[in-house]
Amino acid sequence: MAQNVRLDKRRLEQIIRQSPDAIDDAVGAMALDGQRMVQQSFNASRGRRYKRGSIIHVASLPGYAPNVDTGKLMNAITVRKPGERQRIVHTGDTEYAAMLEYGTSKMEARPFMRPMAKRLGDNAAQYFRGKLD
Repeated sequence: MAQNVRLDKRRLEQIIRQSPDAIDDAVGAMALDGQRMVQQSFNASRGRRYKRGSIIHVASLPGYAPNVDTGKLMNAITVRKPGERQRIVHTGDTEYAAMLEYGTSKMEARPFMRPMAKRLGDNAAQYFRGKLD
């Protein structure tokens, strides 16, 4: 059965007009926390050990964030500001970030961005508390 949801954005629009800088600061704080969450989620599990050249790597377990190998992905996690009240937690130019996040036909997913987005969404109100009064 389909459900209709009606969202009244008048209060939000009023708050944005009255306190655009405070809202922008809250959005920025959320994004920086998201960046930190992602970076801290790496190396949380221990899977199979294997040697690649002279380096021994410990793979992450499926369902957990990836373990650091070269550090390229972890160091590429940045926050971009495309506009006012907008932030993007970005994976940079790492060509394999999506493969880790969603998996491939040969590897199960090692999600790291979706868990961060869920945590931020679940806790979004705390970033705006005090700014919305």
